[in-house]
Amino acid sequence: MEILNQFSKLFVLDIRNTMGILFWGSFTLAILVFTFRYTIFSKESQKQLLVFGFSKILLSFAWLAFFLRIDTVSYDPIKFITTNTLVFSGYYLESVAMLMVVKSSTKRTFQTQFILFIITLLSFYIAVGLQAPSNIRVSLASLNIFLLLLVPTLLFLTEINGSLFRKILGFNYIILLSALAYRMIYPLLNTSTSLYSVEATQRMIFLIIFLMMTISGAGYLLLLQEEKEMQIKKLLDDKDQFFSIIAHDLRGPFNGIIGLSELLLEKNNRLEPKETNEFIQLIHDSSKNTFSLLDNLLTWAQSQTGSLAFNPKKIEISSITDKTIHLLTNIAKSKNITIQSEIEKNQYVFADTNMLETIFRNLISNAIKFTNSNGEVMILMKKENNQIVFSVQDNGIGIAPKKIADLFVVNQRNTTSGTNNETGTGLGLMLCKDFVEKHGGEIWVNSMLAEGSTFMFSIPENN
Repeated sequence: MEILNQFSKLFVLDIRNTMGILFWGSFTLAILVFTFRYTIFSKESQKQLLVFGFSKILLSFAWLAFFLRIDTVSYDPIKFITTNTLVFSGYYLESVAMLMVVKSSTKRTFQTQFILFIITLLSFYIAVGLQAPSNIRVSLASLNIFLLLLVPTLLFLTEINGSLFRKILGFNYIILLSALAYRMIYPLLNTSTSLYSVEATQRMIFLIIFLMMTISGAGYLLLLQEEKEMQIKKLLDDKDQFFSIIAHDLRGPFNGIIGLSELLLEKNNRLEPKETNEFIQLIHDSSKNTFSLLDNLLTWAQSQTGSLAFNPKKIEISSITDKTIHLLTNIAKSKNITIQSEIEKNQYVFADTNMLETIFRNLISNAIKFTNSNGEVMILMKKENNQIVFSVQDNGIGIAPKKIADLFVVNQRNTTSGTNNETGTGLGLMLCKDFVEKHGGEIWVNSMLAEGSTFMFSIPENN
């Protein structure tokens, strides 16, 4: 303890001045965050920075309120509640900002965090109402902040494929949590401790909080900048893929349409009606496939640039599947394939109508494409672990195991021809993956060669 006292002399500030430093640190970070917000092109990043900036604004007001409190002896419930409500609200918003950059966070995660925030407020209000001594209030406040930051910190550190920088930022919060844990226990062992205690331990803890707050604030900005750079790289890769599809996959069908139409014009008087109908059928099929590709291509481009609106609402599932089946009936009939849905009426999901239609349309049309004549396609639904899991099952040719891993990778070319030599680019599956993930779900496939495939995707039941 003597060594700690000597070391603390390096910091001549008392607790009140430390509160002043915390105020200026939080206020400066808030200005930096709001300024930095306008350099981020992503709407999602701007939302994250808005939440993070407001957390620092609330904390700066909290530290200012502590700094301005002159009477630190009298029991004043209003001042206790006001200042600590600002502190808890600030750290709650910071925890929400942390969760927003964790891809595994769900709506339920945010709901749980909000409930925890309400519990922290109520517990402190009860302590104040019972006139708990200052050391108990200090310990309880530290515990509440610790609990608010605990889950986001653990998610930071455990997220799959998290960058090294993200983990470093997570460890910074671990240090902050350690300081808070010590500040929870220390007041219970020293009943004379109060928020304004001049003890060396108190000064050191607040300085650690200040340092960790500064590092975490700057780190959060750098983390979003890192994500921005990754998004730019992805957009460049997507652009290359976009032009590759235009150059290769659209040119071929149009050349076929032009060639067949020229033959019709040149040999119009020399072709038998049967031959003419065959040419027209080929042109029709090629036009239809090209339109489907172009539609997927444009939708995918909108999705990648963030210009595609996401408007989830409560929708009746069978209305979507029935519409899709009706749309693809003629294609299925040409191969004598039966499409059957076992989804009952009055089953609902919270989803974007257009996106859900696109997912089903692509998965069912793929099932038709890779199923032999006289085959069958089944559409199923089940509920498990608060997820609604949809399945599109066929008894077609199946997928080789080595190809399954690349099905949803945008830079991999998946151009396997269908059972009637139907062409494709795999772009439809890219759309399905993007749209499912936008709903907070996952998509995967089970398949065996010569036995068929089952594509499954999940959407949170209470999304």
